[in-house]
Amino acid sequence: MKEKWIMTLRSIQHDGTDTNETELNTEAEFYQDTNGDLVIAYDESETTGMEGSSTNLRISPDDMVSVIRTGTFQTHLVVQQGVKHFCHYATPFGEIAVGISAKWLRNAMTPEGGHLEMRYVVDSNSTLLSDNEIIVDLRKQKP
Repeated sequence: MKEKWIMTLRSIQHDGTDTNETELNTEAEFYQDTNGDLVIAYDESETTGMEGSSTNLRISPDDMVSVIRTGTFQTHLVVQQGVKHFCHYATPFGEIAVGISAKWLRNAMTPEGGHLEMRYVVDSNSTLLSDNEIIVDLRKQKP
């Protein structure tokens, strides 16, 4: 059985001109899958601007983080320090292929919860779209 957890996710996006910051406090599922990945699953909300979507953060033992979003907004982004990943990003307005390059990734997440920080750049055709920082804190929900 998957326990319920409390997640705080802070997202900061810089597009070269403006900075947009959101914070989501929500219930999440958290578990370790058969591959050893830690998985945080949660529903997006009006706060994030992605209402109607569900997101899985998959943290692999080698510190690669996959952001898999389904629903209204569909994405599969991979963040891994030292490797540029080409990923798919779909919105209600259209689809684009993007490059994801991690500036840094700090993973202190264990099966007991914890903290995850990552900063990465998103580009399309070598043109900067945004510089992103995601900070996740996860703790067990008290009964």
